[in-house]
Amino acid sequence: MIIYGSKAVHLKSKQSKTTTCPNCRTIGSVVLSVYRRHAHIFWIPLFPIGKKGVSQCQHCKNLLKINEMPEPIKREYNALKKETKGPIWQFTGPGILTALVAWGVYAEGERKKRDMEYISAPMKGDIYEYKVASGSYSTLKVTRLSHDSVFVSPNDYEISKKSGLHTIDKSENYSDSIYGISKNELREMYGSGVIFNIGR
Repeated sequence: MIIYGSKAVHLKSKQSKTTTCPNCRTIGSVVLSVYRRHAHIFWIPLFPIGKKGVSQCQHCKNLLKINEMPEPIKREYNALKKETKGPIWQFTGPGILTALVAWGVYAEGERKKRDMEYISAPMKGDIYEYKVASGSYSTLKVTRLSHDSVFVSPNDYEISKKSGLHTIDKSENYSDSIYGISKNELREMYGSGVIFNIGR
């Protein structure tokens, strides 16, 4: 279940020295307060969605929203709102998202770098995850090597999703039949995306 919504955070309050409470007519008793709402998901702030405010008389406790404020109070509130800055933590969500994307790009780069090393210097026992012509996915296991070729044993099983390949990568699932792939062809298969991950 995704929990989302919005929340208001108090930014600043100021007591007016000149305005008059429209309810009890007391001068200098009105306190102006500015709040900023932000959207959140799982209580992580995503982004601000605007400032709101109220005024309250400290004498009679009369509370007014912006659209209820007399013009003098509204002018002073708008001036306070303009000079009030919100906390940077209300942008936490985009910061976390940016960090996750950056980490994902870095991790993918490191994975490809590692795979290229494995392709250039294959070892017995390497597992090649690849896309079958039918559109499903399976694995090949390196059984031996020669100067210019890699000999692999195919997995007898295929699966419809990449994420499930670990469930069929079992020693008993590999065929007794073995065939060779030249190292050049192996690089081409990886470059074209037929082989998309290498386990060692």
